[in-house]
Amino acid sequence: MENDIFYCQLDYDHISYPSPSNPNGNVANNGCGVCTASMLIENMLRIPFPPAESAALAKRCGAREGFGTNLYIYAGALAAHFGLSVRNTEDADEAVQFLREGRGMVIANVQGNREGYTGVFSDGGHYILLLRTSDGRIALLDPMYRPGRYDRPGRAGKVTMEGNVAWTTADVVREDCRDRPFFLFSKREK
Repeated sequence: MENDIFYCQLDYDHISYPSPSNPNGNVANNGCGVCTASMLIENMLRIPFPPAESAALAKRCGAREGFGTNLYIYAGALAAHFGLSVRNTEDADEAVQFLREGRGMVIANVQGNREGYTGVFSDGGHYILLLRTSDGRIALLDPMYRPGRYDRPGRAGKVTMEGNVAWTTADVVREDCRDRPFFLFSKREK
């Protein structure tokens, strides 16, 4: 969809996001979870929720950790704040089926590099937003995306871009998120 709202965390070094072990933290160097949450809310609900507000909510609910955001804490607070439902799973197939059925959007926690595997979306832990599926592929937003991000060895050929939206296969998501959580967000039924 050409109206997908995208935030690149690298644009937010001016937003402080400190933690006890990282007093100089900011959204640019620690805010993938914050930006992914902003993109989730703005794309799902079509209401403003910029990264500064997302960072403030994450800090208020106690989800700010040493070098990132604890989505096990933040997902519940985010859902409660916006009247959404959320559940988590480590089953990539369950997350993909949730998208296929159009039930909502998914924040996925990629693992990054490991022995014998080059992370597609990050060298280390990172959050991305799975938006939807189409023709057997998954559309997602990566808050660290800049042109050239997917051109390096191990990543090349696994992602195609349409503007800021990355398209990949369920197999790539499954491998990149092996043994990591998926947070499945949906609107509450009335």
